[in-house]
Amino acid sequence: MSEEDLVAGRNAQASDPKVAAALTFAKTVIETKGFVSDEDLKAVREAGYTDGEIGEIVAAVALNTFTDYFNSVGRTELDFPPVAGVHTGH
Repeated sequence: MSEEDLVAGRNAQASDPKVAAALTFAKTVIETKGFVSDEDLKAVREAGYTDGEIGEIVAAVALNTFTDYFNSVGRTELDFPPVAGVHTGH
């Protein structure tokens, strides 16, 4: 994956329409705290994702949110350099 692809992904963008739909849906899950609309579900399904794959997207969001919150509360020290241009909340 190129640096350009990584930066785009962090901004919920991708050149591949199917990947872009997954990133947009994941961002929507975060922004709505899981209360996505029927239109959001329709869009990700129309992009080619099954309900099982949609569940995997939601699970990935939930897992990353959990670990982020847990590490934030625990003041976990990062053992890698911060990513430029990404807000860490600190």
